[in-house]
Amino acid sequence: MNRITLAILAIFILLVATIGGYYLYQKVQVDKDTVFSPSPNPSARIGFETTASATPIVGATGGPSPSAQPNTGAGAEVKNIGISISQPKGSDKLTSPVKVIGSANVFEGHVVVRVKAANGKVLGQGTATACMDLDACPFTTTVSFEKATTTTGSVEAFSPSPKDGSEQYLQTILIRF
Repeated sequence: MNRITLAILAIFILLVATIGGYYLYQKVQVDKDTVFSPSPNPSARIGFETTASATPIVGATGGPSPSAQPNTGAGAEVKNIGISISQPKGSDKLTSPVKVIGSANVFEGHVVVRVKAANGKVLGQGTATACMDLDACPFTTTVSFEKATTTTGSVEAFSPSPKDGSEQYLQTILIRF
């Protein structure tokens, strides 16, 4: 009788340990799957700077701009960032063709890159492929563009919405010609 009680107690402890381990595993999986996505930025900024910023930009309402990404702290890994352009830099002087380098994590990995004059005229456009995953993937494309009639302009990168074609995650780098 003493061995049967000991066996039942051992089975009970093993069952409780298994259930506890499964609970902890599920909790870790839920925490790993929680990522933050930036909201699309529908407008370009004025000045020689990029719209991608880890610091909130105060808008007309006094609150943070929807394009501002959360401040994750030192050493934290940013997930699902949308689109960022690393080359060309703001206020660079460009000639055709221009090589555009960045990283993106967007629907179907589809990124459209265009060069615009300050008057809004599209001078050239190209596409690139990044990824659709938890982490952003690099993209590179070369865009040939016609001669600008203005001295300034912009390089824009965005992902077209599969729903209505609108520009999602628009990032703008202001440049010179």
